[in-house]
Amino acid sequence: MFNLPIRTWILNAAAVFSGRHGAVTRQAEQAGCSRQTVYLHAHKLEQRLATQPDAQAADLRPEDRQPPQTIAAPEQTAGPQILLDKDKQKELATTAFAMGLSLRQIEDLLGVLLPADAVPDHSTLGHWVQAEATRAGEVLAVLDPACANRVGTLALDEIFFGGDRPWSGSSRPA
Repeated sequence: MFNLPIRTWILNAAAVFSGRHGAVTRQAEQAGCSRQTVYLHAHKLEQRLATQPDAQAADLRPEDRQPPQTIAAPEQTAGPQILLDKDKQKELATTAFAMGLSLRQIEDLLGVLLPADAVPDHSTLGHWVQAEATRAGEVLAVLDPACANRVGTLALDEIFFGGDRPWSGSSRPA
């Protein structure tokens, strides 16, 4: 069994504790170990930190032991930021797909907006779009019967008259 550096253990623990979808798998691939090893490292590191007394705190001066009273606010280095959490990503994917973009094109667009490791793959995008299509289908199942006569008439108008109605004031020919 080979030993991984402590830095890798810390990165493994960070991947587990971040709670981000796919973080453990990505970290396991980067570290060259299994997902189970990543979880094991996180567990062992957590136990070690919880049971060890803070030996370095005894070496600190009394004024350094106190937490700072104020924490400086982070600097704004960029302009306005757009919230692009998972729900907004789903909304963007569904809207773009409805506009005719392919899943690969949507994936590319999200790649412009998100860090590379946060971009959902096209199969995930497909699941999101399919789920929203199913929800829309449930709504349309109720609306379609109520609109069927009008839509049928409109469709006939389009077929026979090429989209131009020679009459005015009515949706049906006289």
